Amino acid sequence: MKKLCLLLAPLLGWICISCANHSEKEISIFAASSLIEVLPVLLETYETKEDVEINIVYGGSNHLAAQINDGAPIDLFLTADVESLNSSVSKVTNFVFASNYIVLATPMGSKENISGVMDLSRTDLSIAICAQEVPCGKATEGLGVSIIADTYEPSVRAVMSRLTLGEVDLGVVYATDVISEPRVVSIWPDSPQCPCVNYHGIALTPKGRDISQHLTEETAQTILSEHGFLTP
Repeated sequence: MKKLCLLLAPLLGWICISCANHSEKEISIFAASSLIEVLPVLLETYETKEDVEINIVYGGSNHLAAQINDGAPIDLFLTADVESLNSSVSKVTNFVFASNYIVLATPMGSKENISGVMDLSRTDLSIAICAQEVPCGKATEGLGVSIIADTYEPSVRAVMSRLTLGEVDLGVVYATDVISEPRVVSIWPDSPQCPCVNYHGIALTPKGRDISQHLTEETAQTILSEHGFLTP
C-alpha cells in the first residue's frame, strides 16, 4: 500500500522518509503539494504492475529541495521549482511532465464583486497569496499588479485552506486546486494564461528514471489533463 506523507515542516519530511525501511521493492518520492490529488492516481497502475511500494512526501518545493540538497535519499523529485536545487542535482535526468497556471479564487457563494487581477489591490478585501519563495508566490508576482495581501502563506495548499474556511475573500491559487475543491470557485481567468509553473521530474536513481518514463506516457498525460494540468 502506498504511504502518503504530508510534509508539515522540513524536519517532519526528513523523519518520514528516513525512518522508512527502504528496500528494492520501495520507491521514495518527494512531490510538490499541488500534486497531492493527482499523483496517487498517476502511480496506482505502476505500483500494481511493478509490485512496488511507493512512499510519497508532499510539501513546498523549496523545503523539499533543501532536504535533497542536504542528501536526503530519494529516487524521484517532482517539483514546481527546479531552481531551488543545487546545479549538480538538477543536471541529472530532468524532464517536464506538466504545467499549471494561477487563478484568482473566492469561497463559494461570495458576495464580493470580484472580476479580475486589479481586485488584488483592493483594501476592502481580505486577500491571501503564497509567499514569494514558493512557486505559486513567484508566479503571483508575475501578474504585474500591486497586491495588498493580508497573509502570505507557505504553500498553495495553505491559501486553499484559508479560502475553504472562509477566512479570506480572495486568494491566488493554481487552476487545478479549484477543480478539486467544490467550496472554492475560480474568478479569473476563463482560459489558461501565464505566468505558468512547470513541473519537473528529477530522477536520482534508476527506479526514479523508470517512473519518469511512466509519467510521460499517454495514459498518465491524459490523467493529468483530466485533473486540469497542462501537458507538454
